[in-house]
Amino acid sequence: MSAKQTNVSRIVFFACLGLLLGCSQPGEERPVDLTVPITVQPVETGTIEAVVTVTGTLRPLKEAELVTEVQGNLFWGKAEDGGILTRGDAVALGQLVARLENEEWVVQARLKSRRLELETARKVLREKELLLERGLVIELEVETARRDLSEAESNYLDAQIQIAKIRLQAPIAGVLAERSDATEGTRVVQGTVLGKIMDYSQVLVDLKIPNSQIQAVGRDKQVRVKNYAFGERVFNGHISVVDPALDPTTRTFRVVAAVDNAELLLRPGMFVKAEIVTEVSEDAVLVKRQFILLRQNQKVVFVEEGARAQMRPVETGLEDREYVEIVEGLDEGERLITSNYETLRSRTRVRVSGN
Repeated sequence: MSAKQTNVSRIVFFACLGLLLGCSQPGEERPVDLTVPITVQPVETGTIEAVVTVTGTLRPLKEAELVTEVQGNLFWGKAEDGGILTRGDAVALGQLVARLENEEWVVQARLKSRRLELETARKVLREKELLLERGLVIELEVETARRDLSEAESNYLDAQIQIAKIRLQAPIAGVLAERSDATEGTRVVQGTVLGKIMDYSQVLVDLKIPNSQIQAVGRDKQVRVKNYAFGERVFNGHISVVDPALDPTTRTFRVVAAVDNAELLLRPGMFVKAEIVTEVSEDAVLVKRQFILLRQNQKVVFVEEGARAQMRPVETGLEDREYVEIVEGLDEGERLITSNYETLRSRTRVRVSGN
């Protein structure tokens, strides 16, 4: 090889080496279009509710005490099975719960004689009216007979009221509670509490609601009640009373919920958790909370289109513990990205790897 050819070869070698060294300078990287593996799921619609969760204690719908108005020897009424009424027995409206034996009181009431007086007064009035039609008596005699009948009716009604005081009947239908331990034949005095009848076929619960919910919580709003004794079982009811004024100490207002209890499972005195449904949205586009990101103070989600991630700004509505309603920005059926979405940017190349 000649000296001239050798020099040309050297020039070419060093030129190539310079190019290689120049391409490998630190800090210079060739752009790479990465493909991110993802999973997707179709966007679905459903029903979502806004709720206010509070706690309270149950009380019966109605209750009435049985208190003696006279003294006498006590005898209990009969239960459905024929035995003596005791705590927990069901009683019907007007059923005899207890009676008192007091002969002196019965005599003073004069029920029989006053009933006889009433029958006599009715008979006299009928006779006077017939005689008046024949012109055999004057109108004044008929009016006198009418006054006598009215007085006899009043006296007989009074006697019935007095006799009723020794017969304690259920003023409401319900269950006998807090029955006295007094045994049959025991003499009890006036003012003795023999028991209480409770109607808890529907129960009431007083709930204290934060001032911030005053516009959301109103009458007839749906209420769901739970007690730990029944697991996840739900008892349904509604708001029946809303107090107009706030408690100045707690800045809360009281509402009363009426809850159906036909099986008598809920008991007065139970502590319950209550959810008041303030708003419902049906056929709403729903997304789980974790799939909504915040980018530059804007809520966004990522969807897959044509093997690319697309960032969608969204407007949200109702929320619960798991889901958020998407009011605008996302449609049913779109492919929502459900993994590796935290690191995505718009137009990132993606590959669906499975659900």
